Amino acid sequence: MKNRNQETPSKGVNLSEFDWNFDKVPDGELIACCYWEYARESAFIREVRKRSWEHWKPLYLKDQWWNAQEDKRIHEDMQKVQSIGYPAEVFLHGFSCPPDGVLPDAPPLKPGEVHRLTGSFPKPWQKLTKEERAYRAHMGNDVERIPLVPFKRALFLDAKDIVEWVGARRRESDTANERVRRENPTKSEEALQREGKLCFPEIQPSLYWAGGKEVTVVAINWAAFTNDEIANYFRRWVKANRPKSIKSPSGQGHKAKDCRAQLTRLAVMRLLAHFSALEIVDDRRNKFPAIWETKQFSGRKWEDVTKWHDARREAGRLFRMLFPFLAPDEKPLSWERQRPGK
Repeated sequence: MKNRNQETPSKGVNLSEFDWNFDKVPDGELIACCYWEYARESAFIREVRKRSWEHWKPLYLKDQWWNAQEDKRIHEDMQKVQSIGYPAEVFLHGFSCPPDGVLPDAPPLKPGEVHRLTGSFPKPWQKLTKEERAYRAHMGNDVERIPLVPFKRALFLDAKDIVEWVGARRRESDTANERVRRENPTKSEEALQREGKLCFPEIQPSLYWAGGKEVTVVAINWAAFTNDEIANYFRRWVKANRPKSIKSPSGQGHKAKDCRAQLTRLAVMRLLAHFSALEIVDDRRNKFPAIWETKQFSGRKWEDVTKWHDARREAGRLFRMLFPFLAPDEKPLSWERQRPGK
């Protein structure tokens, strides 16, 4: 029996069901799958992968030839890809491995084991082994890797930076107030304050660093309160003082349901590269009835041709958002239609 996952939607069209049907991707893999599949749409990322293997292959074959200039170029291009942070590891790991193979020094496998990391990019996510998908689906973060902790004592240099920052703000305030006094020699301090010309701002002894860390000065009255009382008060203080510009991590990042929707939009873009929306939607011209058997296209909205074009545009927009390091003129590989469509 023919595996329907290997079938193409129409004779002569090189599009596997793995490229557009993401119904079977588990929720725990959706975020990684989204990055992986959109990365497959990048000519630049594919080229870096190809060049990486070609560059490292001579070493694996015990050939001493080494192109230092190309090594530098690959390193620079890899840094561009890594600029998006930990999500790049989803598809970047294994770039130096042979296609579908492992590094020569990979540890031997025990009976029944499979390698969790191979040179599998850019084949479809759903063609990876479940072990490799599980490995790649776990995206690291600073809390795990550095690791970060929610609260700890700051360093001496942090204290020094706070003193310098507060001192500079105080000197700025004093200079401004002195200028007001010289410009108003006949008015008293009280009058200038009533008029709002003299200001004595409260300068908080806190510094905020890129990445969302605050270093501040606190006073803890250990002798007057229990640990629980201090902890409960600190909880209230945190709620009252969390900077509005820094949201809680639970409200940031990608959500599984959002990624499923983004994968559906990617599927739309890939399908529209081969078919017109009318050919898919209009029963009289339908050349691809299999899509209506999937959950991702079960909604009534997909009977509207305009929704297909909207989804295609959203896929192109997300492609640019996920990979801002790409050249401004690079579009997804499936963006251009392979034949005229309506």
